[in-house]
Amino acid sequence: MKVPERQPYAGELAFTAFSGSHQDAIRKGYEYMAESDTPYWEVPYLPINPADLSREYEPVIRINSQSGKGGAAFVLQHAVGYRLPKEMHPEFGNIVKAASDAFGDELKSQVSWPTHVAVLGDDNIYLRDNGGIKLFHPSTGEATLIEGTKGARKNTMAVVGGKVFASQNKNLLVIESGKDKVSATVEFDGNISGVVKSSDNNVWVSVSTGKIAKVSAKDYSIIKENDLSADKDATKTLSASFAAAPSITAKGDTLYMSGLATKVYRHIFSTNETKLMVDAKEMVENANIVYNTVAVDPVTEGVYLNTIKGYGDNVSINQISIFDFSRATPTLKAHYNDCTRYPAGVFFTSNFR
Repeated sequence: MKVPERQPYAGELAFTAFSGSHQDAIRKGYEYMAESDTPYWEVPYLPINPADLSREYEPVIRINSQSGKGGAAFVLQHAVGYRLPKEMHPEFGNIVKAASDAFGDELKSQVSWPTHVAVLGDDNIYLRDNGGIKLFHPSTGEATLIEGTKGARKNTMAVVGGKVFASQNKNLLVIESGKDKVSATVEFDGNISGVVKSSDNNVWVSVSTGKIAKVSAKDYSIIKENDLSADKDATKTLSASFAAAPSITAKGDTLYMSGLATKVYRHIFSTNETKLMVDAKEMVENANIVYNTVAVDPVTEGVYLNTIKGYGDNVSINQISIFDFSRATPTLKAHYNDCTRYPAGVFFTSNFR
């Protein structure tokens, strides 16, 4: 039986706003709910919380030719964590509307809430969304689901040797260029929490059971696997949390991990040595919550950590800290206060060359 798109409660678009003014009002309503911590549902144009009907609030606002500056800013903030200054809303809204006009009235007709992207070429772009991983061709505007990628984890994908590597529960998925289905699968004994390109053009994989493995990008065999499970605190940093960034980050043979905690660990893969390097709370004021894991600069080896004081009003009190672990005692190379809100993570251009 076909359910009309606008059918109350059950229709695909029952909780979707297209009007720019409605989108802006909904955006402000969600912000108020988050900042005020009110126990009541107080979002304009949405009489009930979609989650009460097992629906998701994320697809509420979609981008089309009617979308205003507020709607585009809302999607950017909730998709990738970037909160634009209000002065930038008009310019960004115009850019999104132009792209929407170029590919049809609604960008999301083929993609449902994209969160991560991997690029194999100008016309071969892989988007991870709520349905799986889709191959997007800008030349035609078409996006098709890669068979076998349903349930792909909301996390960074790695591009190595002209292939895309992604995680799906316990599976490492391999997607080869031009293929419309998964080319190979590597199964681990726990949920995968991170997939990262290694400096020798292979793939680092972290597993929630406390293991870190290096996987061959050529034949997908496990070159070596280290077990950190004896160190329970270090193992916690490898859990497959809700973070949208990988649990591990690497420079050469040295990996760092913190998960969503303030304690940063270093793991030297060749010697299988793990060491607690710092608890950021001891060096950074108001570093109560880590937002989207630790990251190491593959050139300078500076270790970046984004922290916030808390949620609600406290999210405006935040820090970007850069640690130097080259000496016996950790030091802060740089420290920036109140520059962002919900950071999507730290990424380095040198990792994509």
